Amino acid sequence: NIGKNIGFLAASASRAAIHQSLTKTEGKTSNLGDVTAKAGSQAIVASLLGTGIGILLSQTFCSDYGTSGILAGFVVLSAVHQVCTYKAIKAVPLKTLDRHRLHIVLDSYMNANLDRIVGKGEGLNKQEESWNPPLTPTEVAEKESFLPLMPPDKSVKWLSVGASLVDICPSGVNELEGLMIENKDGNNAEYERYIIKVLPSSASSDAGAIQLTFFEGANDDDLLQGMFHAYAAHECMNRDDTFVGDTSNIVNHSYSVTKSQMPQFKEQLGMKGWQTETGFVNVECGSSCRLKIQEIQE
Repeated sequence: NIGKNIGFLAASASRAAIHQSLTKTEGKTSNLGDVTAKAGSQAIVASLLGTGIGILLSQTFCSDYGTSGILAGFVVLSAVHQVCTYKAIKAVPLKTLDRHRLHIVLDSYMNANLDRIVGKGEGLNKQEESWNPPLTPTEVAEKESFLPLMPPDKSVKWLSVGASLVDICPSGVNELEGLMIENKDGNNAEYERYIIKVLPSSASSDAGAIQLTFFEGANDDDLLQGMFHAYAAHECMNRDDTFVGDTSNIVNHSYSVTKSQMPQFKEQLGMKGWQTETGFVNVECGSSCRLKIQEIQE
């Protein structure tokens, strides 16, 4: 019963996101309630059928093979259940962006536009049609991985999101000031709501070759831009020999690419069906840290 209730809570939480991805929104109204009702009806019918079939199977195995037959039937049916659940989840194109789905989108996008990403200013101002668009939710669903106890993708080896201040700035405040990125858009100079640190390949640790940490108050746009910046920096670091060892140039060049392309990239995401509004982008895990800068008055 304990295991069953834990599974029920986990399924309820994920089921809400699946129902949300299947809804159709017109203006401020959506058919989420209708989708939830239909899904509940299907679940009840499937449960009743499964109970009836289970009774028949248990009678057969009990009479012929006893306890060993019941255990064998349970193992086989559980395996079939897991496979069917895995297939069902892959068939649902979730429209929200978590770290794994965003990795698939950005990794494909960077590879498709590699010449423009690593080019020394070449192609940064080209028109939108010159950039290959990102993948759709349906295309990403086909590539998603849900295998437990295994890293979903290779980004965990080189990208750390939400590193603590001690890890990302061991030298103290001066190093933090050097990592802050000035955003000169508009009349007033402000700073981006994230910091990014590129580690030399010889000094890279298990945390990865790039550390990305967001400031308190960073919104979904900041999360998207920070991840785009990190992936662009990773491409420059690994695909162009001119950037080898020059971490400052990697950060600056990839930031220029990011600022140039982010408006078009976000627009393309919306056109492809992705939800990028507040609350639909999540790239941090439970142990991720956020930084807060507070002015101390003497």
